[in-house]
Amino acid sequence: MRASQRPECPDWLDENWEVWGQEYKDRLAADRKYRFHWKQYKGKKVNHRLMPLLCQMTDEHCAYCDWYPTDEGTDRTIDHFRPKATFPLEAYCWPNLYLCCRICQQKDDHVFTDELLRPDEVDFSFERYFVFNYRNGELQANPHASAADQRRACLTIEHFKLNHGGHPAARKRAIEQFRDITPERRRHHLDTMPFRYLLVDELDS
Repeated sequence: MRASQRPECPDWLDENWEVWGQEYKDRLAADRKYRFHWKQYKGKKVNHRLMPLLCQMTDEHCAYCDWYPTDEGTDRTIDHFRPKATFPLEAYCWPNLYLCCRICQQKDDHVFTDELLRPDEVDFSFERYFVFNYRNGELQANPHASAADQRRACLTIEHFKLNHGGHPAARKRAIEQFRDITPERRRHHLDTMPFRYLLVDELDS
């Protein structure tokens, strides 16, 4: 997870998100099996309108695992950080929406907690919460962090399955590939690589 800065909410979303969220909540109340569908605004689906802004926020990387490119192999989606089925009023709330790869989208929303880390929250940094184990490629809670911060890191790692599947091996591979790039070219290639939160330490080595 890499720190990011959220763009301003588009005016058209700011004007409509509460009404659309209430509509979704009412539909769920009438039918708990109702499946969410993105609204259309002026002939175009809301998710299609928002995708470029969310891509801008993370330089097209997954907001959670920082995978890149999100439209190759894993596909890109828009994630509701606070699950829409549990928090239907926030289904169109701008701060609740993140660019997400399909792998991170497989998280279990039934065990959601507000303790989970957001990459655009104030004072977030990878180093504050996490350390990287170069031996096995896994992320771990920073042992020097406060107990509360360590708990948030562990919950985030588990919720988004950041150490599951091929993530650890892919991180090690990304570092090896980045080290093969000449030092003077590394900064140019940084944003075209996954797991940038690990690669910044390699820029000048």
